[in-house]
Amino acid sequence: MIPVDDANTINMKLFPHHASPPQVRGWHVPVAKMKFAEIVDQTWDLTMQKVVAHIDGVNDVRRIAWLADVSLDLATLALRHLLYYDTVLLLDMFFFGSCYAPRPGIHDFVADRDGIVDECAAYVCIHARQRVSSFMLIKLMTSFCVGKSVMEWLRAHQEAGFDVLRYVDVRRLVQFGVIKGCLYRVHKYVVSKQYLAALATGQARPKAGGDPLQQYTDGCHPFDQIITEKNLTDGEIMEKLKSLPVPSGDLTVFYR
Repeated sequence: MIPVDDANTINMKLFPHHASPPQVRGWHVPVAKMKFAEIVDQTWDLTMQKVVAHIDGVNDVRRIAWLADVSLDLATLALRHLLYYDTVLLLDMFFFGSCYAPRPGIHDFVADRDGIVDECAAYVCIHARQRVSSFMLIKLMTSFCVGKSVMEWLRAHQEAGFDVLRYVDVRRLVQFGVIKGCLYRVHKYVVSKQYLAALATGQARPKAGGDPLQQYTDGCHPFDQIITEKNLTDGEIMEKLKSLPVPSGDLTVFYR
């Protein structure tokens, strides 16, 4: 409020400037950073009310749109609005067949900086009275690596004598590691040398009756995208890739 004279006043309200939010994809999983149930009211946009009701840290964007009975475009627009105000964050879908690897932030976890290990225990332990030791939590978090799926990681610890599933919510452990900057998701891609050559020469055109997976073989589409858009499992994708009419050795699956 800025008084100009005895009869006039200028009312101004300053708003903070936020960076443009990142793109929201159908295979992203939004995680709430606040309790929407405590702040949502009837004056909110109807689409927003429907969308936030299904943000649980598990549902991907496409599933949220389906559950909320809104179009995918409207759901992504609502989520970008929430991202703009820093009320949600985006993660990747969790699968036991996925790979995760340590980030530099893992050093803070090993050093238990700011009590991060106790915070992790409170979030991931299934039974509050059976808290997993700090040593074991650090061992679990630091044993993720490139080329080893969560299932293989789980099996390795079970063979070593620790029944992880009995004491730890694995999805929450991975989620905690990603949010805190201790882990990152290693995505899976497929590339076809024949298809890349066709793209380079401008000869790659959709063919009537052609295999719908071909468009994903340029090395730019993660398996999460294929799983979401084609409603296929990782195993089904691999089987369909094997049946593509391409020369032997043309397809390469890689992680990054």
